[in-house]
Amino acid sequence: MARQERMRAAVRIVVAVAAVLVTGTAGYMVIEGSPLLDALYMTVITVTTIGYREVVPLTAPGKVFTIVLALTGVGILMYAITAWASLFVATDIRKILGLRGEQRMIERLSDHIVVCGSGRTGQAVAEILASRNASFVVVDENPDCLERIQQHGILVHHGDATQKETLEAVGVDRARTVISCLGDDAHNVYAILLARQMNPSIDIIARATEEGSEERLRLAGADRIINPYRAGAMRLAFTALKPTVVDFLEASLPGVEGNLELTEIPVSEGSSVAGRTLASANVRQRFGIIVVAILREGRTLFNPAPDMEIRPGDILVGLGPPDALEGLERASS
Repeated sequence: MARQERMRAAVRIVVAVAAVLVTGTAGYMVIEGSPLLDALYMTVITVTTIGYREVVPLTAPGKVFTIVLALTGVGILMYAITAWASLFVATDIRKILGLRGEQRMIERLSDHIVVCGSGRTGQAVAEILASRNASFVVVDENPDCLERIQQHGILVHHGDATQKETLEAVGVDRARTVISCLGDDAHNVYAILLARQMNPSIDIIARATEEGSEERLRLAGADRIINPYRAGAMRLAFTALKPTVVDFLEASLPGVEGNLELTEIPVSEGSSVAGRTLASANVRQRFGIIVVAILREGRTLFNPAPDMEIRPGDILVGLGPPDALEGLERASS
C-alpha cells in the first residue's frame, strides 16, 4: 500500500474514534448534565469496556444511551485497533518479507546492469530495460521514487550508491554495466570511482548534469558519458535538418514499434560464423539482416566489405527484423 493511501486510512481511523468520543461525551453532558471531564470519563470507560465506577447514578435515558454507546462504540474501537495494526504492523511485516525476497533475488543476479538513481532519468532507463527483459536492479536513497518503480515489478534496493556496502548489496562486483544517473555530478563521480574500484572490468555509463563535467566523469572511470541536454539539442537540430534520417534511426531503435531494429551481436569463440567472411557466412541470405558495422579491438569498422572475416570477440552491428536478429544472435553464441 502506498504511503499516501496509508495516511488517508489512518486519518479515517482517527476520525472514527474521535467521533465516538465526541458523541459519547456530548450525550452524557446532555442527558445526565455531567461536566465535560465526567462525560468524557464515562465515554472512555464504556467504549474500552473497563466499566470502572460510574461518576453519578445513571437515569433511565442515561442507561439506554450507555447500552447504545457500548454496542456501537466498542465495535468501532475494536475495528479501529484491528485496522490500525493491519495498516502499519502487517504492512511493515509484508515490506520486510518483500525486501528479504528481493535481496535474495539480487544476490542471484550476475552479468546484470546496476542503475544508480531513480529520478526521471533513472525511471525512464528502468522502463526501457524492463521492456527489453534485461537483468537489472535500481538503487537509490529516495524511497518514494523506488516505490513507484517497484510497482512495475522492477528489482530495487534502498541505499546510497556512493557507499561501498550499497554497491556490494546490488552485486557491482559481478555486474557487467553500471548506469550512473544520480542527482548531481559529484555523486556520480563518487559512485563511478567506487564501482571502478570494486570491478575494474565493468562498463560504466554516466549522465552529465553540468556543462563541462564530462572530463571529470571520464577521469573518474566512466566509459561512456551522456549529456541529455546536448543529446536533446542534437536531436532537435537534426530533426530540423534531416528529418527522414532521424525518423529512420528512431524506427530502428530497440523498443520502438517498427519492422527493423538495430542491435549489437557479440561473436563467441565457438560461433558458427566465426572465422568466416560475411559473404561465406551468408549473413544477409541466411538471416535477412545487414551488418552495418563491426566493432573490433576498440575500433568501429563501418560498412564492412563482403570479404571481411568475422573474428571471435567481434561485435556485429546488425539491422533487420527482430526475429532475424535473434537468429543471428543464436548463431553467433
